[in-house]
Amino acid sequence: MLNQLINVFWTLASFMAVGSYWGVHFAEKRSPSVLGAIIVVSVLCYMTPRRWLSALTLSENRRTYERIGVKFMLWFVQNGTFVNRIQRKFSKEKAIITSRKKASTYLSTIDMQERYHYCCFVFFILSAISALLIGKTESAFFIMLWNILYNVYPILLQQYNRLRINSVLSVKS
Repeated sequence: MLNQLINVFWTLASFMAVGSYWGVHFAEKRSPSVLGAIIVVSVLCYMTPRRWLSALTLSENRRTYERIGVKFMLWFVQNGTFVNRIQRKFSKEKAIITSRKKASTYLSTIDMQERYHYCCFVFFILSAISALLIGKTESAFFIMLWNILYNVYPILLQQYNRLRINSVLSVKS
């Protein structure tokens, strides 16, 4: 339940910035075709082959992610440090990943979450560009700020988690 609340909070907060821009866009009687095109391009990003996404991996070194604050952000996300501490206190299961099979399943979840955030990343970037093109600089700034919080850090977090899980799996082999 706590994971869902955190997810809803971040999603509502970030999409409010984008949604308010598009609300103004339509209130000014602008064409909806721009939004339609942006949505299509963003959704197509979900179909990006895994090997292409792997090429976008920031680093193969966990310390790189830790230096840029990914470990700190882990406190504020679903299945993060805060949520896991609370769940461990009230649950019999002490860890999310307790077997190779669960690790494999979690890697699939990471892949899905990373793809979702890449789609949103593209949607936010293209929305910010749209805002800049019509002189809505403040909207573009807030969209990009939320893009960093809602998409860039979660993408980096998924890459970090993948490294952590793969390192554990390689030790167990």
